Amino acid sequence: KQWYQRRVRGMVAAFIYYGFGFSWSALGSDIYISYLFAAVGEVIAYTLLVFPLEYWGRKPSHIMMYLVGSASFLLALIQYKLSGSFTVEQLSCLIGSMFVSAVFGSIYLYTSELSPISHRGRITSYCSIAARLGAFCGPYASLMFGWNRTGTLIIFALLSGSAGLVIFRLPDTKGIPTPTSAEEVQQRREHGITAKQVDTVESNKASCDV
Repeated sequence: KQWYQRRVRGMVAAFIYYGFGFSWSALGSDIYISYLFAAVGEVIAYTLLVFPLEYWGRKPSHIMMYLVGSASFLLALIQYKLSGSFTVEQLSCLIGSMFVSAVFGSIYLYTSELSPISHRGRITSYCSIAARLGAFCGPYASLMFGWNRTGTLIIFALLSGSAGLVIFRLPDTKGIPTPTSAEEVQQRREHGITAKQVDTVESNKASCDV
């Protein structure tokens, strides 16, 4: 089940990431300013990404990013001008795409830490294939914006929110060593393990070695 959940996360993140990457010309009146704001937003997202991953952990950070992205896409449905050429839709889409870009930038880290060392290459490859499918379909979102902007934003919000809810079933990996085998993953899934328990086990091993 975790394998399918990881593939869903990657597919949704890639779909939204590339969807907005090809859609900023449809969201703003000036294509150059729109893409300039999008580029600055990505730099900010990748720069600030380190702090929640380090202090909150992978799982709560990804949940927060997906859900904030979903809420931002819903707020983009509000038709209101903030200035002469900038609207609530553009600002909300920019914020939502920043959070989803942050997920897309760290999803391979979380996936590799969830995977046992013995199967990491295979699992990461399968998840990458799913992400590539999302990346292939994402650019067509620019056409969807031309047909129905409201429906497209609702689809993005539902996908982002669903991906965030899926992560609730995944364990966090902050402070926990990477499992070495599929059997170890199964044991952790059945009995559960936390960073505190790992520290206790390591200290007991050190005491035994002494």
